[in-house]
This record gives sequence, C-alpha cells and structure tokens, in this order.
Amino acid sequence: MVTHIVGNRPQFIKLAPLYHALERAGYEQNIIHSGQHYDENMSDVFFEELGIPAPYVNLQAGGGSHAQMTAKAMVGLEKELMEKQPKLVVLYGDTNTTLAGAVVAAKLCIPAAHVEAGPRLHCKENPEECNRIVTDHLSDILFCPDELSMKNLQVEGLQEKAYRTGDIMYDTYLEISDKIAGNGALEEVIVMTWHRQENTSSRQRMESILHLVECLGEKVICPLHPRTRKCLMEYGLWEQAQAIANFEIIEPVGYMEMVALMQRARLILTDSGGVSKESSYAGAKCLFMMDVEVWEDLTQIDWIHKVNPETEESLQEALRFAQQAKRVPQEDRPRFYGDGHAADKMVQALQEKHFL
Repeated sequence: MVTHIVGNRPQFIKLAPLYHALERAGYEQNIIHSGQHYDENMSDVFFEELGIPAPYVNLQAGGGSHAQMTAKAMVGLEKELMEKQPKLVVLYGDTNTTLAGAVVAAKLCIPAAHVEAGPRLHCKENPEECNRIVTDHLSDILFCPDELSMKNLQVEGLQEKAYRTGDIMYDTYLEISDKIAGNGALEEVIVMTWHRQENTSSRQRMESILHLVECLGEKVICPLHPRTRKCLMEYGLWEQAQAIANFEIIEPVGYMEMVALMQRARLILTDSGGVSKESSYAGAKCLFMMDVEVWEDLTQIDWIHKVNPETEESLQEALRFAQQAKRVPQEDRPRFYGDGHAADKMVQALQEKHFL
C-alpha cells in the first residue's frame, strides 16, 4: 500500500500524475487529506478532472496556529498510518501537512518519499522553508524539480537519496493543456492571483497592490481567493477594487480553467510560488509580489521579476517590465523543470530502490 498525504488543492494537482503512474504499475494506493485547507471548490468534479479518487479520510486539521495545525495533523496521521501500515508514504511540497507527515512516518519507521524536494529560499523566517528542510532530512527518497534543488541537497549532504525527476506539476500542466482546446482569437490579458498573508495583512499593502493593478492600464483577470476578498472588505477596499476599470474580479476557478487563463496571458501577476513557476510553462512572464528569491533560474533570466508595489522605484520598474512582456512561443520557453515525465521517473526510482 502506498499512502499519499496531502492538505491543500495544489498538492492534489501534484499527486495526480504519480497516482496514475503507480496505478498503471499495479500498486494499491490510498489518499489522506489532512484538512489543512478547506476548499469548497474541491468537489467531485475536481477529482474527476484529475482522474483520482477522493481521499478516504479528512483529518479536519485546519485552523489555528502553525503549531496547532501541525499537531492536529500529526495526531490524525499517526492513527491512520498505524492502522493501515502502508509500505510507503508520499509527501508533497512544503505545507504543515508535509511536515506532519514526515515526522509521523519517521517515528513509525515507514519510508517516506518527498515530491518537490530541494528548493530553498535561504530564509528561515519563511515557515515553508522550515517545513522543506525538515521534510527533506527525514524523508528516505527525494524527488527534485530542477538542477538547483539537487545542488541545494548536495550542500546539505543529502545527494545520495536525491533524484532529479523534473517538476511533477509540468506533467499535470501538459495533460490538462491537451484536454483544452486553445483559442488564439481570445484577447490577451494579464492574469493575477493574490493570496499570501504577507500581501493581505495590512491595508497599506493591499492598497498598494490595487494601485499597481490600476497602473498596469489593461485588463487584469483575477480569480480572487476568499481570504483576499474578506480582507479587502475588512479594510474598506472592496469598492475601490471594483471601481478599477481594468480589473476583472472573478470567482476562484478550477485547475483546468486556470490553465486556460494562463494560456491567454501576456503577463502573470502573482504571489504564488507554484503559479510563478507555471508561468514558464504557459509562455507568460511573471511579476512576483514577494520579496523572496523564488525559482532562481527563472529570476536570473528575468522571466520572474520581483515587485514591491509600496516603493515608487520598484513600481516603475515593474511597469516597464510589464509593458515589454509578450507571449513566448513554445520553442523559446525555459526548460529548467524536466520533460513532463516526472511521475514515471519517480516510479522507476522507487522500484529500483525497493520502496515498492
């Protein structure tokens, strides 16, 4: 039995290709949802789109502080893993659920595989960085999305259990892209996502982001995160956001709809690490609203450009970057994150190392 441990929507999207690859190879699997993030859009249709079953259990570990959330997830995971006794657990990304799964599996002596191992921000003030480091050191086999992640693990002495498989999100992106019919006649737009706590925790910060959107001066489509909407209302900025002529706020969308939006994007404005990386798959350069070195390879070639909308100098640089951004043809897009066959490479490595 292989048990996948996930806690939010992006982790299910990462899970899908590996679930399919293990299924093709004939392995029995189940899925545990920690409940770290409740997502009302995670309906039966969501699982049907990805071709995976719904989790057999939801641990309801959401809410509270980082410590409370991690502790609730650990208690629930210990019970489930002791009962099911899987041969392997698979962990994804860098959430509190990932950390909880790594600690519980290690203490129960159950081998763990970490998908998306090795990225580093070199900033321990970032909670996800702490989760990544601990999970990588406790896990038994590590699957890296790129060469830089491999180098990070080598510095930490973990190279013997690390494999460069490429980014499993690219597997999903390509599969979804094949399912949706492209329409070149659609108007090119700027696609925005906005959800990080750092960008919603003060009125000043949110107002500066709205100012950036307005200054862009062309259509910006934003599937708005429920927390961001709530914060705009609490700070009295909701009407101001709605009054921006070029700002089209829509309800949160599924992954298929998000891929379709990115495929018509001229530019992507985001504070999501995942979306900033996926911008390279979609052929749209990225303005990144966080002061961290996310995806260094893309930053070094100025595919990702950081913006702090609270400073005039950074704002003006961002507007120049946005003005020059154009859609990039498939053959000219960066190729840092593999070939879209990460899941098959993971299954091969797991078999060779006798984890399956």
